[in-house]
Formats: sequence, structure tokens, C-alpha cells
Amino acid sequence: MAAGKVPVNHQIVYHLQDALNLLPDLSDHVTTQSFASSTNDSMLVVYLSSLLRSVIALHALVDNKATIGRAEMKEGEDKEKDKDKDKEEDKEREKDKDKEKDKESDREKEKDKKGVDESKDTDK
Repeated sequence: MAAGKVPVNHQIVYHLQDALNLLPDLSDHVTTQSFASSTNDSMLVVYLSSLLRSVIALHALVDNKATIGRAEMKEGEDKEKDKDKDKEEDKEREKDKDKEKDKESDREKEKDKKGVDESKDTDK
């Protein structure tokens, strides 16, 4: 178009002129200040919303971490209780074994006494 190879389409030029005529006059200081203030307000809203979104995301992250920590602590306590319970059961089993051994040794002693008593009776 600028080189003159393509003819000028006047319809496009008219539409461009209409669009540019709709733009405000920025030579007026009050209008410029108004647009700047409006743009700054919009940008402040965008900034604050982004900041709030970040704070909420951080809160969710910290809350999730705390929940996991509490669950791990509870799981550790449960394992400790299970270990203590197992130790108690082992002690009980040991006591039962000792009692059984004592009973067996008592039986053997009684058998030995009976055997000795019988041999004394047969000697007489």
C-alpha cells in the first residue's frame, strides 16, 4: 500500500478514522489524571487479589504440613504403645514359662522323694 502496488481501500481507512476519533483527548491534564487513577486502582485490585491468593495457598500448605505432622506423631505414639504392649506380653509369657518350669521341677522333686521313700520302705 505504501509502495503504491495495492490500491487504497477507503472503507478500511474510514473505519480506522472512526475508531481513532472515539479515543479521548489526552492533551487535557484532568482526563489523563482520571485515566491514570482508574488504571492504578485496577492494578491495585489485581495486586491485592494476587497477594491474597498467595496467602491462602501458603495457609493451606502450612495447615497440610501440620496435619501430616500430627498424624505422624500419633502414628509414632501408637507404635510405642504397641511395642510396650508386646513387651508386656513377652514378660507374661516368660512368667508363664517360669511357672511351668517350676511346676515341672516340683513334680520331679516329688517323684524323686517318692522314689527315695519307696526305696527306704523296701529296705526295711
